[in-house]
Amino acid sequence: MSRSRPFSSPGTASKAAPGPRRQAWTSPPWLQRRRAPRQGVVTLDRRHLYILPTRAGLGFAVLLMAMLLTSLNYNISLGFALTFLLGGIGMACMWQAYRNLLDMTVAGASAAPAFAGEPAAFSLRISGSDAPVRIAVEASLPAQAGAQPASLSLARDATGELSLHMPTSQRGWLALPRVTLSSRFPLGLFRVWSYADLPLAALVYPGPEPGAPPLPFAAQPDDDGAASLPSDDGADQLRRYRSGDPMHRIAWKHSARTGHWLSRTGEAGSLPTCWLDWQALPQKLGSEARLSRLCAWVLAAGDTMEIGLRLPGVEIPPGRGGAHRRACLEALALWPGRAGQAPPQSTP
Repeated sequence: MSRSRPFSSPGTASKAAPGPRRQAWTSPPWLQRRRAPRQGVVTLDRRHLYILPTRAGLGFAVLLMAMLLTSLNYNISLGFALTFLLGGIGMACMWQAYRNLLDMTVAGASAAPAFAGEPAAFSLRISGSDAPVRIAVEASLPAQAGAQPASLSLARDATGELSLHMPTSQRGWLALPRVTLSSRFPLGLFRVWSYADLPLAALVYPGPEPGAPPLPFAAQPDDDGAASLPSDDGADQLRRYRSGDPMHRIAWKHSARTGHWLSRTGEAGSLPTCWLDWQALPQKLGSEARLSRLCAWVLAAGDTMEIGLRLPGVEIPPGRGGAHRRACLEALALWPGRAGQAPPQSTP
C-alpha cells in the first residue's frame, strides 16, 4: 500500500539543504615560503619571479582569437597579418615585463620612528643591474590594510630608494611585513611580481596626549627664599625685585607679564630639573593614558630644562638633548620592557 505524501502549498515548500561553502583561494605553500636575505639583500632571480596576464591581457587574447577566427572564416590576408603582428607585440610585452624585474636587488634602508596613530615610514633600497632601465617598479604591502604602494624608475646600474608608509595603532616595535614588488610595464598586459622578506622594524612611540596639562615644574628658591626662574633667552636668572637694584637690572617685559617686579641676577644659572614620575600621575589614568601624557611632557620640555623619567622598573636620570629625548621616548614605547630590546623579525 503506497503511502501518500502530505499536501504542501507552494509557499511552504521545504528548502534544499545548502551545499558546502566554497573556501577562499590561498596561495600554495611553496609560494608562501620565506626567503631569507643574504647580507640583508634579496635578489629577484628567475626562480622567484611570477607572471600572469592581467584583465587587459586576457581581453587582448580574446580579441586576437576573434580576429584569427574572422580571418580564417573570410580568408582575409590583411587580417592574418594584423593578428600575428599584434600577437608578436603581446609576446614582446611579456618578455619586457619579465625583464623589468629580473636580477633586481632589494634591501632595507631605514625605518623612521613614529607616534601611535601616525604612519611609519620604511625605506627600501632598490638597485638595477643588467637591464637598461627599470620602469614603474611598484612596492606594496598587500597584507597590511591602509598601506599605500610606492613606485620608482631606475636608469641603468642605478640605485634608488622608495618609502612605504604603514598605519600604526599601538606602541612598540612594528615589523615590516612581506613586501610585494610588481610591474605592469610596458602596456599593462602582464603583471610580473615577486616577494621580499626584509628584517626591518620601526619603533612606535606612544601617541602624545592632546591638550595635556602643563609640565609639573616648580620654581627653584634662591638663597633668600625667593623664587628664581629662567629667563626666556636663557642668559641669566630672574628673581623678585629688591630695594636698591639698579634700573638696568629690572626685567621690564617679565614684570609686565607676571604683574610682579622682577630683576635679572646677571648670573647664568643651571637649567631647571623636572622629574616625570609615573606615580605622581592621577590614579584614574590607565597605563596607556599615563604613557601618552608622559610622552606629551617629554616633547613639551624640549631643551629648555633637564627632564628625568621614572617608570615602574625604569629610571632615566635628568638630561636634555636629542639623544636623551629619544631615550625617554624609547623607554615609553617599550615599557614594561627595557630600552634597547631587539626588534622582532617580520612574518610573511
